[in-house]
Amino acid sequence: MAHVQEQRRGALASAIATGMLGKGDENATAMFMDLDLLHATIAALKRAPFPPGTLHTFAVKANPVGRVLELMRDAGMGAEVASLGELRQALACGFPPNRVAFDSPIKTREELRFALTAGVRLNLDNLQEVQRVAELLAAEPELLGSTAGNCSTAGPRLIGLRVNPQVGEGRIAALSTAGKVSKFGIPLLDCRGELLAAFARHPWINALHLHVGSQALPLELTVEGVARVADLAAEVEAAAAAAAYGSGGCRRIMALDIGGGLPVQYGDDDLGWLLGSSTAAVAADSMAADSAAAVLPTPTPKTETETKTEVVISIFERYANLLRQRLPYIFVGCDDINNIETAVADATTNNDNDLIKTISTTATTNTLTIAPQLVTEFGRCLVAKSVFAAGRVEYSKHCGGRRVVVSGLGGDLLLRAVYLPDTWPVRVELYGNVGQKKVCGTAASTDLADLNEPSGPGSLFPTDVVGPLCFQGDRLAEAVLLPPAHPGDWIVVPDVGAYCLSMYSRYNSRCSPPVWGFRRRRQFATRQEDETSTAAGMTPAIATAVASAVATMTKAPEEEYMLPGAWAAGSSSSGSSSSGSSSGRVVAACGADYEFVLLRRGETVEE
Repeated sequence: MAHVQEQRRGALASAIATGMLGKGDENATAMFMDLDLLHATIAALKRAPFPPGTLHTFAVKANPVGRVLELMRDAGMGAEVASLGELRQALACGFPPNRVAFDSPIKTREELRFALTAGVRLNLDNLQEVQRVAELLAAEPELLGSTAGNCSTAGPRLIGLRVNPQVGEGRIAALSTAGKVSKFGIPLLDCRGELLAAFARHPWINALHLHVGSQALPLELTVEGVARVADLAAEVEAAAAAAAYGSGGCRRIMALDIGGGLPVQYGDDDLGWLLGSSTAAVAADSMAADSAAAVLPTPTPKTETETKTEVVISIFERYANLLRQRLPYIFVGCDDINNIETAVADATTNNDNDLIKTISTTATTNTLTIAPQLVTEFGRCLVAKSVFAAGRVEYSKHCGGRRVVVSGLGGDLLLRAVYLPDTWPVRVELYGNVGQKKVCGTAASTDLADLNEPSGPGSLFPTDVVGPLCFQGDRLAEAVLLPPAHPGDWIVVPDVGAYCLSMYSRYNSRCSPPVWGFRRRRQFATRQEDETSTAAGMTPAIATAVASAVATMTKAPEEEYMLPGAWAAGSSSSGSSSSGSSSGRVVAACGADYEFVLLRRGETVEE
């Protein structure tokens, strides 16, 4: 969509103009995160009708930049971690331990001890790991803390079992974790009896966890996986009730962690599927990039009564609605909780101590009617669309009837796109040396015969866009039609906010790039508000969502959302210097229309 691409171009041009990008060899590549879009995405998640009290955690593996994690923490997110390193990082970034879920498929004895000591949520991957924890707790009972296995107001220590619901695989087997055979979790169909026995044997197990897979899965399959594990939870509750477990009405299952994995639409700049819109006209081209996207989310079904206009809801709302339709019982008790809280507040206002006591007693005796806390672990869908990467063109040559353009972006940062191009194609865009647009972006997988010729100066020519690594396959796009590229121009790849920097390859000892956050300056945002709804090629769904984000995220200085790091007018353009304190308000601005903050400095060879 034209408006979103223009945002990229504007941020790129502003970064070049201020010398943050392209000034010297040390800043020939960089990543840029749209902080307005990031906050709008988090807001869309929070608007989705998940049960009250749901804990939304961010999958650190998707984007482990420390200051991005601080933004997530400040936005009320928890953290999902899959290694001791990620666990330590989450704690160092200030996430409260009870809002950190540790899900690694391999945890050593010392890592388990560390997690138990820290008090984080712990999900055990297999029955041998259960036995290992049992041995640790037998030898060191203090690791469990004083609140495990009871209904203390301090809350129980949450230790869960990861269950493989065995519902099947999606289109990308490597990212499907709930097949008949999987490296993850305890297989439900094979080990249902063992799972029930583990709960009966170990009262400190009080949660369940699952993750069906990522990206190439229909939401309905994910929901079916949740349903199977929720049915297991009901069995555990029934068995506990029959055994008179926990006098006082405690739930046996305190938390149900349903994982993440929501798919991202990589093929274009449409944001309607991500942010949603209360009123939107769905353009015919909103889902037209199926062949270019790695995997697209399933379009919202249309009813017979829909005409040219319909409500477009975010993928988060779609998922929550599907969960409620398929599993209404995991939402049971939500209204009761709200009613109880309201009644207590009213009674407190009226100083009615007898009523407060009655309400508290009623709530305790009806605890079993309240569903366990729901936990999510979204990663890709929160950050993928908010980041683009830019690499300076160093050389351009002709070879075998094609033009070959060499930039600093390749298989080190875009590892999946280079090694698995059919599964993970990327879009490439070409800009001039000061950020001026040369051509609209096209997908690397676009067939030449089907390509609509993009507008732009110069003669279009089949072009391979290649990277810096020392092997022939380091290629982002093959035979894509582009105008002439010259040294000093810029290759831009959108949608690289997830599983790019975290999977960075150090082949050839190349250093990872700096990461800059950017947002539109307030006066620029105000100037743009009326233009947003009529931007060329932009659907009303996007216009409404972006306008809402602008209104929310571009307030007066005293109302600005907090940002990590010092804003970068005087910072080293290479990103090699410290970026300041962990949080702060705007202290300087870069460029006429955009402000930048250093989120992560680039690496050096010495490091």
